[in-house]
Amino acid sequence: MTFTDIVSWICQLYLAFFFARSAYRKVKNFERVSTEFRDWGYPLPEFVTGFLVCVWIVCSVTILIPSLAGITSVVLLVFMMIASATLLVHGEIRRLIEPAIPILLLLVIIMLRHAQIADIVI
Repeated sequence: MTFTDIVSWICQLYLAFFFARSAYRKVKNFERVSTEFRDWGYPLPEFVTGFLVCVWIVCSVTILIPSLAGITSVVLLVFMMIASATLLVHGEIRRLIEPAIPILLLLVIIMLRHAQIADIVI
């Protein structure tokens, strides 16, 4: 196992835990999360919350599969960038620190597994 494999696995394990925990918190606080989505202007906030929980659960598992870790990281990065943009647009600057660490770790995985991503996309 190479150094890059070890770094990638550390990031993958952290992110799997992060997104599984986030999904759990969204389920536990479903009404509050749905209300936030409604306040931010998202259509069908209950559906958005449920969809996000499902994506987080699936991605927290697939990021642990080496052949899927790269493409899963791209999917999660898109969602995290949308989350960051939402927070920024609605002036919730102090909450931007929460997605910052996962975004950085997702970028690390994408850089380390860019060849796998290219094989899937091309």
